[in-house]
Amino acid sequence: MSREKLYTHHAGFLVFNTQMGVVFFTLPRIAATYFGTNGWTSVLLVGVIATFNIYLISLVNKYGKGVSFFEIVEKAIPKWVLAPLYLFMTAVFSMVGCLVVKQYVLIYQLLIFPSTPDIVLKLVVDLLVLLLLLKGIYTISKANIIFCLLLLLLVPIFIAFTTEFDSVRLTTSFFKDGESISKGFVKMYSAFMGYEISLFFIPYASKSVKWMRGVYIGNFVVTFVYTTVTFICYGFFSYIQLKHQSFPLLDLLAFLKFPFMERIQNFLYSVFLISVIVTAAMYFWSGKETLKRLFPRIKGTYLIVAIMLATFFISYIPQTLIVVEEWFGYLSVMMIFLAFFLPVFALVVLLFRKRRQPYV
Repeated sequence: MSREKLYTHHAGFLVFNTQMGVVFFTLPRIAATYFGTNGWTSVLLVGVIATFNIYLISLVNKYGKGVSFFEIVEKAIPKWVLAPLYLFMTAVFSMVGCLVVKQYVLIYQLLIFPSTPDIVLKLVVDLLVLLLLLKGIYTISKANIIFCLLLLLLVPIFIAFTTEFDSVRLTTSFFKDGESISKGFVKMYSAFMGYEISLFFIPYASKSVKWMRGVYIGNFVVTFVYTTVTFICYGFFSYIQLKHQSFPLLDLLAFLKFPFMERIQNFLYSVFLISVIVTAAMYFWSGKETLKRLFPRIKGTYLIVAIMLATFFISYIPQTLIVVEEWFGYLSVMMIFLAFFLPVFALVVLLFRKRRQPYV
């Protein structure tokens, strides 16, 4: 049988669902706090920068001719020299996957199960993530399409808030009364993180470079959803109110009333679990792919279990949502660094090889 491949729609849906993290629920507050008036426009700016980063990854795919990132750099640099970088990548990817789940369960505990220990909730979600990971990247990509369609069905709900939208709340000034644009950029960019894992799709994807279009489309859809929701929140609450709301999106959804269901925001937050599972799974998968370069003889399943066990015990340390967000702040800086460094590093290696060997 011919080997399966990731195609445009697989890559697009994977990137979309991986980018849609828990930060989505706090994004309007981040825009209002750090960018101030009309901070929703900052979402568009960050989306453009993320698109440029995707372009760098597409160049690696194009000039590397379908060769994986690891093979590109290992042909020029000994593996033992790359070991510290690989360990750093594994640690960062794995901890992001861990904290994505931790952040979700802490909010879930706060909203629905205040008497249930958060570690129990995290164990349940981790088991779901592990079961998904054991199916492999191709099965994950297929199941993810259904998950994404379920999430996209929720988007029309926000049309209901247009009747209460008031353009006066937007004000006429831009980026005034914000605390720190640089700090806000890091926090907002973390909401877009997830596209960088497409660098590891290369050996699993179709040999045609067209599959990268899916990555662009996935990022575009995320940018559109983020901008639309943040814009609606600005016109519904005003930026001053958004500064004092922990989860503006949940507060917005609380205004929805259905005769057959109470507290609709809790139900919609529960549905968001499918996105958290995919996001965590893809980061753990990226960590496994990196660690496997150092331990090629160990089965990938064992590496995944080892990584998830290690991060599970580390997740005991941050006990509150504030501490988790602080950890995320540090990891976001590392992720932004890796997102730009890795494709540039690969391109430099390819350029160096081409100059030494013109026939390459």
